[in-house]
Amino acid sequence: MVRHKWNLKGIALGAAVAVTAAGVLTFYVWYQTESVQLGLEIHKCDARIREIEKAIEALKLKRAALLDPGRVEAIAREKLGLTDPSNADVVFRTADAPR
Repeated sequence: MVRHKWNLKGIALGAAVAVTAAGVLTFYVWYQTESVQLGLEIHKCDARIREIEKAIEALKLKRAALLDPGRVEAIAREKLGLTDPSNADVVFRTADAPR
């Protein structure tokens, strides 16, 4: 049997290859982990967007119900005691009248 002596160049080259392989493997694992985490975060953000859009639609419906002219008139008549003006209270202006 022939025994090979390890020289410094061979050891340095082997160590460099091992360090490079470990670095590439570490980067790959980190990259995959970040990709999964970003995917989960995007999913959460999409769910939050859908939730907010539903809330916006509900608020638009509530706003439309609150601004309904019939409701506003009922509040004005019942709670505030407002009535229609009499004919004597109405003043008509002509287009050429000064303001």
